[in-house]
Amino acid sequence: MIRIQRLCVFLAITIALLPIVAQATTPPIEKGDDGSYERAVILSVSHTTKPTKDGAEQLQEYEIQFLSGPFAGKMRKLSTDLSSSPYGLEPRQGDKVLIYLAPNPAGGEPLAYLEGFDRRAAIYGLLALWIFTMILLAGWQGLKITFSILLSILLIGWILIPAFLHGLNPIPVALGLTVVLTALSTGFTTGWNKKSLVTTIGTLGGAIVAYAIAALFSKWMHLSGLATDEDRLFFIKNPLLNPQGLLFAGIIIAAMGVVEDVAVSIASGVAEVHRANAHFGFKALFRSGMVVGRDHMGALANTLVFAYVGGSLSTLLLYTQVGGSWAKFVNFDVVTDEIIRSLAGTIGLVFTVPITALLAAWVACRATSQKS
Repeated sequence: MIRIQRLCVFLAITIALLPIVAQATTPPIEKGDDGSYERAVILSVSHTTKPTKDGAEQLQEYEIQFLSGPFAGKMRKLSTDLSSSPYGLEPRQGDKVLIYLAPNPAGGEPLAYLEGFDRRAAIYGLLALWIFTMILLAGWQGLKITFSILLSILLIGWILIPAFLHGLNPIPVALGLTVVLTALSTGFTTGWNKKSLVTTIGTLGGAIVAYAIAALFSKWMHLSGLATDEDRLFFIKNPLLNPQGLLFAGIIIAAMGVVEDVAVSIASGVAEVHRANAHFGFKALFRSGMVVGRDHMGALANTLVFAYVGGSLSTLLLYTQVGGSWAKFVNFDVVTDEIIRSLAGTIGLVFTVPITALLAAWVACRATSQKS
């Protein structure tokens, strides 16, 4: 057990040092003066018209008070064209909004634009409800799970994103994070033991398979990783970064969740079977692990595929409405990306079953031999 803990600590320190190494060896990306986003509250709303060559256009005027930034506490008026509002924003008096302050080419105060609602209060409320529910229904175990999930999100934001922005290849970083995040998750829930080690290695094996499949077929499909307008805008500003690396890192991180789920089920199942039937040999334990994996695999494969289909639902609706060509639809970059993500992740999930079952059976038999 001490060796396992030392291994996890070593991996965590190694991965944590990657952004520092990247920052020391590659120049940081320059941030342009593109303005800032500030919070504000709507004090009043009014409607007016503005004369144009073709008649008049309707404007909605807002009096706002800034809540953050250099103009905090100050009031200002701004207007939006109702006909050209892409998001259909209609904030009311008292609503918290997000204001984009852009540099003024003529000098003076920056230009202010209504960007959208400030939803952070609702997000924090939902987060608090999630934590409360986890603790209420699962007790101490739920608290540990919540902590491990929040820590995992922080590690992704603190390690993977900065490493990529500093030019480091995100694929090995994502694979390393897979090891660390899985070890943290299983360590907090099942303890720092051989079961968590088996789960970690099985998850890593499934993630590597998912990455290999994605890399192979992405090359065959000539995918660039620039599926959305946001992708193109980011990589136009940062031409030295590799968009395919970010695509593969996303596939690895996305597949890790469902792969870890089946891996921990197999590791726990084999451990319980071995505890109840200590005389079982390697083949019997391996067969038990495969049974658990097969039963769990169908539900998780559906989860993975339907999650990506749900994310692309608006694209599917658009295709149905315009009645476009099926050949053109499946060749959209955004659609092909989702196909790669879902199918590569599912294949990685399938390979996780025998990898974890083999390893769990071997560890159980080795423990029996050591006791003998």
